[in-house]
Amino acid sequence: MADNQEIKINEEEQIEITVERKLVALYTLQQIDSKIDRIRIVRGELPEAVQDLEDEVAGLETRISHYNEDLKKLNTDVTNYKIKIKETQALIKKYEEQQNQVRNSREYDSLTKETEYQSLEIQLCEKRIKDATIKIDDIKTNLEATEQKLAERKNDLQVKQSELQSIVEETEKEEQDLVEKSKESEALIEDRLLAAYKRIRKGARNGLAVVKIERDACGGCFNKIPPQHQLDIRIHKKIIVCEYCGRILVDQDIIDQYNSKN
Repeated sequence: MADNQEIKINEEEQIEITVERKLVALYTLQQIDSKIDRIRIVRGELPEAVQDLEDEVAGLETRISHYNEDLKKLNTDVTNYKIKIKETQALIKKYEEQQNQVRNSREYDSLTKETEYQSLEIQLCEKRIKDATIKIDDIKTNLEATEQKLAERKNDLQVKQSELQSIVEETEKEEQDLVEKSKESEALIEDRLLAAYKRIRKGARNGLAVVKIERDACGGCFNKIPPQHQLDIRIHKKIIVCEYCGRILVDQDIIDQYNSKN
């Protein structure tokens, strides 16, 4: 009878040790994965910032290209209008000379009307030149402001790219080492429990699947944990999850064991 009782006690101790080891392994894995998360979050914000700046630079360069095309067209239009004015002035001079040689009033009136028409053409060309000149001045103002903004954004982009490259160089080796440690820790956890850990972690906003009790509350969702559950967590007989958020709960003893090994 005594032997059976001793065997039962040993089995309970073995269960306790096994669950305790599982909890330490899970907490260790969580700490490693959280470090990887932090590295990727820091690095993850910079590529977005770099991409945003690259897009803005590309947009500004496109805008400048369009401004230059518009300027080229407007300047060509102004040149053509000036040529047309000279050609029209030459026609008017020709018509005026012909008026001195007409034989009747009908021919004279016809040349007068043609001269008046050509004079209106000159006025129209001058108006178009004026309108085009105003547009050219506006575009040049906008172009200058856009080129200045482009220079500033290119400088910002260079700084961000340098920061990103520096962080990648600094964290790449650390991340690789942590990923290897994460795989090693995963190998110590049974498949079913590991799958549950990954499922909980995936659904958690901050990636925390294993949390400690803080002030009698879940360290993940901060809801109060009933006293009986706290007792179950402390004796390490089974793995306890928060009844509100589903995270795996550990006590200070598990954390102390983790800290003693790291």
